[in-house]
This record gives sequence, structure tokens and C-alpha cells, in this order.
Amino acid sequence: MIKRLLIACGLAAACFAVAWVAFPFPRERLSHFSGGYLIEDRDGRAMRVVLGPGDEDGRPTYVPRDEDWIVRAIVAAEDERFWSHPGVDPIAIARAMIQNISKGRVFSGASTLSTQVIRLIEPRPRTLWTKAIEAFRALQMERVVDKREILRQYLNRAPFGGNRVGIEVAAERYFGKRARDLSLAEAALLAGLPQSPSRLRPDRHLARALKRQAYVLDRMERRGMISPEQRAHAAAQKIVLRTAPRPFEAPHFCDAVVARTVSESGTIRTTLDAGLQKMAERALAQHIAALHDSRVTAGAVVVIEVKTGAIRALAGAPDYFDPVARGQVNGALAERSAGSTLKPFAYCEAFDRGVLTPMMAQADVPRAFADYDPANFDGSFHGVVSARESLILSLNMPAVSLVESMGQPRFYRSLRDLGFSTLRRGPEAYGLGLVLGNGSVRLLDLANAYACLARGGELLPVRWREDVPVVAGKRLFSEEAAWLVSDILSGDERALDAVGHMADVRLPRVAWKTGTSSGFRDAWTVAYNPEFVVGVWVGNADGYGSPSLVGKVAAAPIAWDIFRRIYSDNQSPWFARPAGVREREVCAVSGQPPCKNCGTTLRDWYIADVTPFATCSVHARGREARWPPQVAAFLQAEKPGLRITAPAMGARFKLMDGFFAQQQIALASTQPGYWFVDSAYLGENDRMAWAPERGRHEIVVSSLDGQTDRVVIWVD
Repeated sequence: MIKRLLIACGLAAACFAVAWVAFPFPRERLSHFSGGYLIEDRDGRAMRVVLGPGDEDGRPTYVPRDEDWIVRAIVAAEDERFWSHPGVDPIAIARAMIQNISKGRVFSGASTLSTQVIRLIEPRPRTLWTKAIEAFRALQMERVVDKREILRQYLNRAPFGGNRVGIEVAAERYFGKRARDLSLAEAALLAGLPQSPSRLRPDRHLARALKRQAYVLDRMERRGMISPEQRAHAAAQKIVLRTAPRPFEAPHFCDAVVARTVSESGTIRTTLDAGLQKMAERALAQHIAALHDSRVTAGAVVVIEVKTGAIRALAGAPDYFDPVARGQVNGALAERSAGSTLKPFAYCEAFDRGVLTPMMAQADVPRAFADYDPANFDGSFHGVVSARESLILSLNMPAVSLVESMGQPRFYRSLRDLGFSTLRRGPEAYGLGLVLGNGSVRLLDLANAYACLARGGELLPVRWREDVPVVAGKRLFSEEAAWLVSDILSGDERALDAVGHMADVRLPRVAWKTGTSSGFRDAWTVAYNPEFVVGVWVGNADGYGSPSLVGKVAAAPIAWDIFRRIYSDNQSPWFARPAGVREREVCAVSGQPPCKNCGTTLRDWYIADVTPFATCSVHARGREARWPPQVAAFLQAEKPGLRITAPAMGARFKLMDGFFAQQQIALASTQPGYWFVDSAYLGENDRMAWAPERGRHEIVVSSLDGQTDRVVIWVD
């Protein structure tokens, strides 16, 4: 008999050894939690709870600490010899066998925290064979992970009533606090729930939960975990249930994170900065509210950190819950007509190819391209302008001619390389109008493309998660070309860009570009410096147009407002000039290196070893400028008299309260003259700046030969 018993034991041991090797512990199962996840900002603040399968609310973020009451309470309640047994508890097994035999029924079990973890990660029908498997797996688990990890697994997987999974959720949903902050009384009450979560839920069955709490406290005292005084104090503490509301911050950003998350559990630490997010949300809501009477209800803001590509703020609408304005449409990710926002990339490529410098002349005269007949925003033409002025004034004809000369397919490929995946059709489908915005873009993509300029021509993908490392950038433009564009878009001329009341308000130095789509459906502004890119879109979710939807009127003030809030002292960094950007003397008329016939010269930037030094072609045959026939014909026919080019007749401006610097309106004319505002002499020049007062004003410019022009404007 003894021999047979020994043989049987030997066979059992052999089978156990074979099974141990043949079926290793599936450690990867310990990393998968099915109870959903928590979305946090970059500093760990909760922004959104995402429920898991079956709407389980589980956030496996708790890490056990020796000083936490819940650690001691759960061990006392569920497995008092947890710290000493190998995964199964022989004493508990023997006790359970004796009690069950004596009672003639299943009276008690012998589960340990280790076997319960196995049950939670590998659910099976409740049979004796299942218990054997759980014991086997528990023994294996104890050999590959330590006790503290097993305790973490249990406390993050255990059910605590309803859809609450894990101690962190239980502590928040029942007591409105973190698990580490639970009092002894609260921890003892929660430690008793996993035995029968539905029957013991304190928000439904408080008396039962308190009875179980007393049992847990008794076991803690008997095990020496607490003193009689601590038990008495905990038993006397009144249980106050206070459910913490689920966080719901940065809704459009979190929606996008959820859409990008295939399978996740635990915590997603995002790149969002709570301070910048609130700043962007407030600025957007305030400015859109001011446009309400103009039938403008939607807008979006994106703030990208230049160095890392991290999204630090993303507001997709002024009010997520506004059904009339379709607030749940994410304007930061919606595809909208780009307006003039793509022009800087054409100029950047032209600088890199050596076909242009900032002061080089461009023609802004009427011209037809097959069936395409572009015109400027105001319907006028300027004749001959420098590339710098052309980009500042966002003139259409020079930009179209530039793309034609370089090749539209090349410009299209550059935009695709910049991340404009919304340009899904081939280059021929857009034609030369692509540089004027006849393609659709997303605000996030647009802001990231400008971040490439701010980064000196290096493109990074946008980062949504703080735990994702910054990848190596891809160089698309030279540092020199990117600097030239940034210098143009931030120069002193910007204060005379006819942007009305906001033009000369003091700003931290930023480069900025506006855009307006056809039909006044979309207003854009992207502003940047070496640290941040702020992208703004303003419009309506249904595409309804409004005369107020002009980039420099509707969108630019939001971008400037955000930059002022970021740099409250008005001090911001700026780009260092690359060594490859150098200065040379050029003809004041053509912008090319002067020849012997050139008169006045000025200074201009160029890129060393890229920009050619061919001398002035305009004065090659004499001191009189000779332009191509189409340009010469326009200049001859359109020799302008004295006229005011800014502001426009009937323009209406609004004084903004609260700015510490004097607000000014830019005045410009076709040639120098004497300026008068309401009959008061202002000065002599072709460009002036005037500090306005509220009311109706008549602006007049006159010349000595008797030419005069006037406009009437209103300042609110």
C-alpha cells in the first residue's frame, strides 16, 4: 500500500514537473487590463475616463505602498498569510477541507490573493479542476513576480461593485479620493467588497458593508496590524460617501486621443498642458462670442511646442456642448479651404532654389493662366513689388507666378511632404490655385507645417503622448530659407499691413500669416516663434460664410491674444540668423546685384552658395528700367495718381480695451503725400500710423500738384 502510494506520488510529481516546463506561466497576461483607461495631461491630471469592455470603469494605476491602509486591510480580509505562503496556503487548504467535511457542504474556501489574481486574468468555470489549475498557475506566478506585484495585480483587478474595477476607481467613486489617501475605516470597508461586490455595495447596502467592515477590522486587530484604539476609532468613524465626478477636460483633444487608441489600459499620459489649454479655450470663447452678431459661431486653436512637436493645447470649438453651433465638430481636425496660408512654403522653396531673395522684384499685374484668372483679395494690382512685400501683403499673382516658374507638381509634393495628407488628389486636380488655397487642410496639419519653419526647416510628427519619445526630424527646407520667411513674416512692415486697429498694438515678436478662403467661409492665422506655434481657424461648422470671416480680422486677434498671455511681460525669444544668410547690396528697383546703370541701392539678405549673383536685368540696357512687355504695359496704363490704399472706404474698426500699448491704424497711399485726419495735419509720407479715437473720421491725403484722395471710416 505504501509502495503504491509512493509510486502515485512520484507519478504526480513527474506530471507536475512536466506541466511546469510544458506550460510556462503566461507573464504577458499580467500586462493586459480590460477595464478601460485614464487620459491625463502632461502633469498627471485626469482629463477623461474611458470605459472598457462591458462599460467597466477600471484604471489600473495603483501601486501598493506599505503605509497605505488598503494594503494591510486587503491582506487581512483575503489572505492573512499572503506574505509567507508560496502561492497556495496549505494551512487554509487543510482548514477548508476539515470544515467542509464536517459541515457536509462547501463552507469555506482556501483561495489566496495569488490564486484570485489567476482567476481574474484567466476566468474559468468554477470546478475542482479549475481550482487545481489556479493553484498551479499561482505557484508559477510566485516564481516570476514578487509579492508586491501580485498585490498590485489584485488591487487593480478586483471588482468593487457595479462597473467599478480596481481600488483606485473604488476610492474615487465611493469617497472622492485617491486610494493612498483612504482612512483606516474607508480602507476596511472597501477591502470587504470583493467577497461579494453587488451584495456589499455601500451606496446601496451600507448596513451590510459596515458589517463586513467590522469583520475586516477584527482580523486586522487579531493579526497585530492595528491597535485596539485604532480599531475603536475606525469603527466610530462615520462613513460619508461622496462620488467624485468623472473628469471631462479638453473634450476635442481627448476625443482625438480615444480615436487614435486601438487597445490600451491603465493611464495615457498626453502632451497637453493644462495652463495653455485653459488659456486657449478662454481666448477662443471670448473672441467667438464677440463675433456672434456676424453669424460666426465656430473656431479652433492649436498650440504646438516647436522643440518636441508636442500638442500643448487643442480646442476644437468654443463650446463642446453647443448643439446649434455643432460644438462636437472638432475644428482642429476638420478639412477646410486653406486660403493664403500655404504661400510661405512656396517662398521658402524659392529661397532654397536660389530663384528669389526678399528684396527681389516680382510682378503683380493682371495675367491669365489658361482658364485660371487670379486676382488679389481687394481686386487691385500693385505693379512691381518686392518678394518681401508680396508675402506680407499676401498678393496672389506673384505667388501663382512663382509656383508656375518652379513647377506646380514640385510645390504639391512639398506640401504632401509637410504632412498635408488631405491633398488626396493629384497635382493636376489643384493646378496653380493650390498656392492660393483651393485645397483642403486641417488646422493641426497647418500648425505643424509652420512648426517646420520655426524649427529651421525640420519636420517632426505631432506628438499626442508624453511617453512617446521625440523622433528624429526630416529636413524639408534649409535653415537659411526658413529664417528668411520668418524674418519677413515678423518684420516691422507687419505693423503697416493694413490690419487696422490691431496692427500696431505691441506684441511679443512673432511671425504670422493669415488666410481667408473664397466665399468668406474660413479665416486663418498661424503665428510662431522659436518656442510655440499658435494656429487659429474661425468659421462655421456648416460652412456658412460671413463678411467677418477674414483672417486678419477674425483669427489673428485670437493668436495674438494667446501669445500675449504666454508672454505676459512681452519678452519672447527669437531666431538667431544662420551663418549662411548674408547681406549684399542690390538695385532698389530690381532687387538684383547692381550693374553700372543702376541708381539707388539697398541692402538685402541672400543665401551663401545658393543665391546667384547675376546683375540687374532691368537696367542692363540703360538707366531707364526695362520690364517684360506685360509688366511695362500695365505700369504705363496704370500709372497711379495719388490714392489711399489703406484703410478701405467704409472700414469699421474696434478699439480693444485693456491693452497697455497705443493701438494704431495703418495708413498707406500710392505715393508720398500730406495726411490729414478730420482736417488735422498728421504728417508726410506714403505710409503713416494714426492713433484712433471712437467715432466717424475722414482721412485725406494730398500732394503739392493738387491730387487728393479721401476715405471715411468708423471706429467703435
